[in-house]
Amino acid sequence: MRRFIQIKQPKATWQELLVALLGGVLGIGILGLITDLTHVPLLWAPFGGTLMLVFTAHASPFSQPLNVLGGSLLAAGLSFICFAILPDNTYSLMITVGLVIAAMRLARLSHPPAAATPIVISLSHASWLVVLPALAIGSLAILVMGWVVHRLTKTHYPV
Repeated sequence: MRRFIQIKQPKATWQELLVALLGGVLGIGILGLITDLTHVPLLWAPFGGTLMLVFTAHASPFSQPLNVLGGSLLAAGLSFICFAILPDNTYSLMITVGLVIAAMRLARLSHPPAAATPIVISLSHASWLVVLPALAIGSLAILVMGWVVHRLTKTHYPV
């Protein structure tokens, strides 16, 4: 039972905490600013998880640019296909989330926050004309910011 209640994550250095704080604050700020300027809704809940990965687990395969962008777009595209074919109910959402997770793994584009994308699409009933550009622009903004912040703090991203 002790294995389940022990802290496994190592202590963060001050530099790691600064990168996490800077990344989270600037990330949401820039996404909000782009939203205000373009009227493309970029404040998606999965982007909070993406910021966490890019700024605190930047060496993880899940944090790499192709996984962030590809996983997000794959999740959204597959979600729209499923929602067009399947009835609008909880069972369809269950199937869609499972298919998205399996498809990301199959394509080797796993990005855990993207697994929430079908839920957001299902609850918001958003159009693919809104979702796909928003996910592409938001992902690219986070990736560019990740690259800049990691360069400024002399950490390596992408790896």
